[in-house]
Amino acid sequence: MRWSARLTGAPWRAAPPTADEPVTVPGPRDPVVPPGLLDPCELELLNDQRDVLRRLPAPVAVTYGPQHQLGYANRAYRELFGTRTIGLPAADALPELSTLGVLPLLDQVLRSGRPRAVKARCILGLNGSRYYNISCVPLGADTNAPIGVLVFAAEVTDQVQAAGRLREAERRQREAAVTLQHSLLPQKLEQPADLRVAATYQPGGADAAVGGDWYDVIGIEGGRTALVIGDVMGRGLRAAAVMGQLRTAVRAYARLDLPPDRVMGLLDGLAMEIDANQIATCAYAVWDPATHSLHYASAGHLPLLLRCPDGTVLRGEEQNGPPLGTGGGTHLSHTLRLLPGTTGVLYTDGLVERREEDIDQGLDQLARTLAGATGTPDVVCSRLLRAMGVTAEHDDDVAVLAFQVPLEPGASGV
Repeated sequence: MRWSARLTGAPWRAAPPTADEPVTVPGPRDPVVPPGLLDPCELELLNDQRDVLRRLPAPVAVTYGPQHQLGYANRAYRELFGTRTIGLPAADALPELSTLGVLPLLDQVLRSGRPRAVKARCILGLNGSRYYNISCVPLGADTNAPIGVLVFAAEVTDQVQAAGRLREAERRQREAAVTLQHSLLPQKLEQPADLRVAATYQPGGADAAVGGDWYDVIGIEGGRTALVIGDVMGRGLRAAAVMGQLRTAVRAYARLDLPPDRVMGLLDGLAMEIDANQIATCAYAVWDPATHSLHYASAGHLPLLLRCPDGTVLRGEEQNGPPLGTGGGTHLSHTLRLLPGTTGVLYTDGLVERREEDIDQGLDQLARTLAGATGTPDVVCSRLLRAMGVTAEHDDDVAVLAFQVPLEPGASGV
């Protein structure tokens, strides 16, 4: 819908006819449009187009000239906002456009000759609050010099309300998942006499669904301690529920005094039974204070990091078994002897993975941070979260389990 015209800059009268009257060739005392703005053929075309606009159920208004004088408002527009008078600048004739932030768009359309729009604006009209997408389209055959702007409002109240209901449902589901997640994690970690441990869990921000990260510390026979960290792929209640089943199974398998690789094999089979489409990563380690040895196995999980007493950080690079739930893979146990004062960290991918970076960059940053993170395990957990940029608005959930081999009596503190 475009008309070719020239602008004369002639003023419009302050009290012209109502907006739904037809445009006619103006007489000397009844300037409906500025003299010379449209020729008779263009006026006839405009009247034909107005007949179309009049039948539209959506609110439509037409403005002309640099002051955006109102030239037309159809019945739907007047039913929404009340009677409008043609001839006045839009700032006076269409105050609702100012409230909605649309007036600046009229200037932009006249300057650029390109449409502009705003979405889901709440309009308080005569029939209550409704939501509209508002489009401003240039009028005129020459897009470089439009003569006016057509303002069109498409109601999207149902879509906005549906989106609001969806967001509220997602919020309630997320709260339920967070509650379930916290209830399934250890409420209080076991504290072995020969190993200091601390752990933390940080759910993702409001826009991130809760995942299936978990950790555990389990006392087993012979004064040994099992350390576990895992991450169920996926988000929401289902991931949290699968996590709870795997954590319960790990505790049972640990007390059977099975080697780490055997525990991983049993968990793999269980994960397939729970949900063949759900996979998880897990690292399981057993600390034996009698031999100062750490026996561990990994099912697709990120590498264990160890900070030696001299500040050197080592990364577990041994062969990694496949994730849980894939079936048929081989998991191997590995053994490390830890010196007194060694600090170890197990963690989930939310700590080191960033969308815009390769995960190796996150692992390198974590290793550098751990090298300077002295103190007790709870202090180490806090420093790692802070240094890795994990906040309440983080886009993924994070679990960290830190453990520390105490110094021998008489040695200096860590």
